[in-house]
Amino acid sequence: MPTQIQLRRDTAADWTSNNPTMAAGEFGWESDTNRFKIGTGTTAWNSLEYADTLKSLGDMTITGSTISAPSNGDLTLTTAGSGVVLVNDSFKIGSGATVTTILDEDGFGSNSATALATQQSIKAYVDANSGGDLGDISFNGSTIIAPSNADLTLDPSGTGAVAVLGSQTITNTTTDDSLTITTTEDSSSAGPVITLKRNSSSPADADYLGQIKFKGENDADQQVTYAKISGKISDASDTTEDGIIEISHIKAGSNTITGRFKSDKYQLLNGTELEVAGALTASTSLNIAGDGATVTGIKDEDDFSSNSATKLATQQSIKAYVDNEIANVSVGDLSFIGSTIAAPSNADLTLTSSNGNVVIEGLRVSGTTIQTEDSSTGIEIAGNLIPSQDGVFQLGSSSRRWQTLYVAAETIDLGGATISSDGSGTLAIAATGATLPTGSKVGQQPLVLAGKTTKTSARPVQIVKLFVSDGSSNFTDAQLLERTADLELEFNGTVETVPVYTEAQQSFTLESGQSLSDNAGGITLFQF
Repeated sequence: MPTQIQLRRDTAADWTSNNPTMAAGEFGWESDTNRFKIGTGTTAWNSLEYADTLKSLGDMTITGSTISAPSNGDLTLTTAGSGVVLVNDSFKIGSGATVTTILDEDGFGSNSATALATQQSIKAYVDANSGGDLGDISFNGSTIIAPSNADLTLDPSGTGAVAVLGSQTITNTTTDDSLTITTTEDSSSAGPVITLKRNSSSPADADYLGQIKFKGENDADQQVTYAKISGKISDASDTTEDGIIEISHIKAGSNTITGRFKSDKYQLLNGTELEVAGALTASTSLNIAGDGATVTGIKDEDDFSSNSATKLATQQSIKAYVDNEIANVSVGDLSFIGSTIAAPSNADLTLTSSNGNVVIEGLRVSGTTIQTEDSSTGIEIAGNLIPSQDGVFQLGSSSRRWQTLYVAAETIDLGGATISSDGSGTLAIAATGATLPTGSKVGQQPLVLAGKTTKTSARPVQIVKLFVSDGSSNFTDAQLLERTADLELEFNGTVETVPVYTEAQQSFTLESGQSLSDNAGGITLFQF
C-alpha cells in the first residue's frame, strides 16, 4: 500500500485566531490562500514569515502577487527592442479609475470612461473646439489672467449678463480705484446703475436689504466696521411701500445707528447733533422737539409790528424792543427807568406776593419776617441803624431776646450813663449780686475785699498771694499774676486792735521761732 503524506492545514483566519507554535520544520498551509509557513519550534504562527515569499529579486521584493521597489526607488518595466509592456485586461493606478485601453481618437468619438487618450488626440480635440486661441488671456488653475496692465473684460452677448455666484473679493495693492463701472449709453437716463436686491420669499417691515460697509483696522490689528449704509423696509405693504436709508457709525467702541432717512423725515439718533457751517434754511416750517409751536420764519423788527405767533425774533430786535419799552414803561402808578422802579412822589413802594415771599438779592421777606435767602451767616448793614423816633422802639422783647451782643470796645450809652471796656475782664450780674473782676475801683479808689473765712467775711482784708519756688525758675510779675498762688494770707484792710490773720485761723511765726499771737493792747502803727 502506498504511503500518503498530508501537510498540516487550516484557513488563514483560523491560523491567525489559534496562533499555534509549530514544531521545527513543520509545514502549515493556508488552504484558502495557498500560502504556507514553516515552524521553528519557538515562534508562534502570527510572528512567522510566509515561506512561499520570493524575498528578493535584484533590488525588488516580491510578496505574494505584489512586486515592490526599494524605498523611494522607481519600479521600471523595460522591454527589449520593439517589444511592449503588455497589460492584459485592465490596470489601475492608486485608488483611481480602472483603465482598460489607450485610444488615439482625435474626435474622442468613443467617449469612454475606462480609456486613456493620447497626447496627440487631446491636442487635436482641444484645437478643433477652442476656436484656435483665447486671445491674450491665460488660465492658471481657476484664475483668468489678462496681460500686464491690460483690462480683463467680460462681455455677455445681447441682453445677457455676467453672473457671479457666491462671495467675491477684489484685492488691490494700490490706492487706485478698485472697481470702475462705466456705461457708454448717452441718454438722460441714469447709468451706470448698481442694484442690490434681496429676493426674500417673506418680506416684512423693518427687514434690512443691501448694505455697504466701511471696514478698517484698529491699533490692535483687529478688523473694525467703522461705518455702514443700509437699505431697509419701512412698509412692505403693496401700494403703500416705504423705504429707509440707515447710517451707522462705531461710537466709543460700539456700533450705533446715528441717522435714519425715512420717506417723510430725516432723524439724527443716539446723541448725534446737527452742525451747520453756513446758513440753515427751512422752506416751510420748523418744529423743535415735536411739541412746541411751529415756526415759519425769523423776523428782525425792532417794533414787533407783525406780532406773529409763528415767527421768531432776532436778538437785536428783542433788545431794541425791550430797551424802548423799559425806557418808557409805566405800570399803574409805578415807572421803570433803567434798573430803577419808582413810586409816585411821597408814595410807598409796596411789593406783595400771592401766598409767597418777596426775595430781594438774598433777602426773603415774608410778612414782618426778614431772613437770608442763601447760606450767609447774617445780614450786613453798611451804615447806622437808627430808629425813626427817640425812646419808642425796642431791640428784642421780653420773650425774644438776642443771644449775644457784640460791640466794639467803645461806650454803651444807657440814657446818658456810659459803660466802656478795654476788651478784657468779665462782669457777671445775677440775682444774688454782681461779680466784678479783680482790681475793681470806686472812682479812683480800689475796692477792699472781705475775708474768705467765717470770722473774716465781715471784715475788710488785704489778701496777699505767696508763691513758692525752688529757685530753678524765674517768673515775671505778669506771669505770677496769671498763676494760682501756692498760699493766700489775709491781713487787715484797716488799722485795728485785732489781728485778722488769727481770726482767719492762720498763724504767723517770727524769724526767732516765736508765734505772733493776738494783740488786743490797742491800736498799733504796724500790724498783720
